[in-house]
Amino acid sequence: MTVLRLPEAFAGWAKQAAALVNSAPRETDPPEKLAGLADLEALLAAGPEPPPHAPREADLAALRDLRPRLRKAFEADDVEAFAAAVNPLMAGGWRMAALPDGAWALAPAGGDRLAEWFGARAARGLAELVLAYGIDRLHMCAAGDCLRAVVDVSRNGTRRFCSRTCASRTNVRRHRAAR
Repeated sequence: MTVLRLPEAFAGWAKQAAALVNSAPRETDPPEKLAGLADLEALLAAGPEPPPHAPREADLAALRDLRPRLRKAFEADDVEAFAAAVNPLMAGGWRMAALPDGAWALAPAGGDRLAEWFGARAARGLAELVLAYGIDRLHMCAAGDCLRAVVDVSRNGTRRFCSRTCASRTNVRRHRAAR
């Protein structure tokens, strides 16, 4: 369980969704962070469960294509917009599946492609977080020049920035502007 009493797998998949979204080039950080299979393997290794198969070149393009759809979930202003963003990713339904350690859990039905596997789990993690704690737990970084996705799993739900760097930079700018 996390600080939020949200199962670690759901919080982990929500964070993975943010990591995938944040791997895209942005105006403020243009290089592609999902440039090759090594980057994809590193992203998948940080996840709460191992991927169904080793990533292939086709998986790299498919996961890049998944980023804008997940980004819409972080940019959603209300639950309806959030649902419109994540429901297509979970459209395949869910089933009981055996885990490698012999335990059972819910898993997306069908679709062994890596992007479908990742998208369905990431969407469910985001959805569980929103259903339990509200849409305010997902947003884009409050630093105007950052544009990174943020999953707020803090106890009080007041995290506004993606990192201390963005928070500090914003506070320094505000202080200098006031002088």
